[in-house]
Formats: sequence, structure tokens, C-alpha cells
Amino acid sequence: MKGTFKKIGIVGFKDKSADLACALNQIALWAVAHPQVKFFALDSLSGLVQKPIRVVKEPGLRNMDLLLAIGGDGTVLSAAHIALGHNIPILGVNAGRVGFLAESRVEGLSKTLDDLIAGDFSTRDRMMIDASVYCGKKCVAKQTVLNEVHIRAHAPDRMVNVNVAYNGTDLTEYWADSLLISTPTGSTAYNLAAGGPIIHPSTPAVVLTPVAPSSLSVRPLVLSLTDKKLQIASAVDRPLDLVFDGRITVEMKSGYQVTLGESKSVTTFIRMRHTGFVGALREKLGWTGKPRLA
Repeated sequence: MKGTFKKIGIVGFKDKSADLACALNQIALWAVAHPQVKFFALDSLSGLVQKPIRVVKEPGLRNMDLLLAIGGDGTVLSAAHIALGHNIPILGVNAGRVGFLAESRVEGLSKTLDDLIAGDFSTRDRMMIDASVYCGKKCVAKQTVLNEVHIRAHAPDRMVNVNVAYNGTDLTEYWADSLLISTPTGSTAYNLAAGGPIIHPSTPAVVLTPVAPSSLSVRPLVLSLTDKKLQIASAVDRPLDLVFDGRITVEMKSGYQVTLGESKSVTTFIRMRHTGFVGALREKLGWTGKPRLA
């Protein structure tokens, strides 16, 4: 991919982050010195970017050679949905807090851009989940997610009671505050906060994690979705909400069913030579491997 990044899109969202302003300033200065590379920022950054960076609406980012997602993991998820179906790699630049997906740092961003143009990087594909909502045999909604499908009660202050089948065989009935079905990428997001396991990004599997289940015997379950499907429906006459990557909510009415399978689409991430998943775990979670002194 050396020398192929002629048009680079920038995804970010206005806030009070000094890191975001610093990153945009570095990009503008770098762009002046490298006029062969054009930068286009999402219009949510209007008023923050400087020339020669141009501002475009979201559809304008779908013909980029690369997307820079500057922010936290939520910003990277937004970039992933822009890139979906367009084979655009993403480089996450951490201007948030933990940022498992945004591995690169704002500090030294100019050097990162130099390395990109020099081809000093690698790429990693992350699996996604296709979700299809059915009313009988009719598909009424479809979404593709990078992180997770979150099943929660449609009415506030209620628990969810759902039946889960795995590849046509009844698996179990969950009674919990909600249910998460997470990819390896999503395993370090809500799933981790809910007590689910971390899954290495190269593992072709998902994890079902009930949030605050009513039974202590119910534990997170890791399953392969390679050539297999999960079917989930409400066990009671009550609607549910399906939340896709924390962005889009679809009501699953009584009698509806959602089918989940491994997507043919993937999200491609740029990895610089100094970053990696294992390193991110050690840094973000404080896994030093050394005993702490009292």
C-alpha cells in the first residue's frame, strides 16, 4: 500500500479536547509540507480545521484512501460505519480516554503520517456481525456491527427474557438486565465492563454476556459464528430494543426474531510498527507483569 494514500479523510467530533485540536494542527502543518496528499475533514469538525484541510459531509469521505479517526473508540466506530462496504482502512488516533481501537497517539502524529506515506505499517482485519431482524419470514431491518449487538428492554426499568438458539438448536433462556453479543473487537468495550472475557482480535468468535443475570449459574459464553447462526427472540409477549454499536436502535416487536452471523465485511485497521493488541492491553489495563509494592 506504499504511496497509495493520496486522499485522507478525518473523522472527529467537536469537544473541548486539547488533543483533538493538537492533532488537527499537526495535520494542517504536515499537509502544507506534503501537498501531494489531500485531507478532507468531516463537517462535524467545521470551525476547528485549518487550511489546506477541506471540510466535507459524510458521503464525501467514502472515496478516501484512508480514514483518520481522532478521538476515542466511539469515533473509530463512526469511521468504521462510514468505511463499511468501501474497503477504506482506518487509523485510530487516541484523543479520548482508554481507546483500545485508537492505538496511535496524538503526540508524534506528524511522524506517524511520515511512516504511513513511507509504507511503514501493517493492516489487520476485524470481523463484524450481520444482524437481520425478521417478522416471520420477512426481513424488516439489517445492520452490520463492529462492536456488539445490545439487547435491552424496550420499556424502562424492565429485564429482558429471551430465548437463544445456536444454529437451529435451542441453547438457553436468558433472564437479565440485558444481553450483549460482542465481537472480539467489542470484547474490550461494554462486554469488558459487564464482566465478559477479552477475546484476541484474530479469534473468529463472539461472546454472549448477560448483564446482571438473575441466575448465578449464567456466565458469558464464547461461540464460533463461522458458518453458524444465532437466533434470538423474546420469551414473553413484550418488545425489545436492539442497539447496534451503541449508535442505532431498532425495536424488535413481540413475535420478531433477530438472526446474527459472521459478516463477509470486515473493518481494516492500520497498525503502526510500535502498536499492537497485546501492547494495548498492557498499557490500557496496566498489565505490567510486575508485583506492586505496598
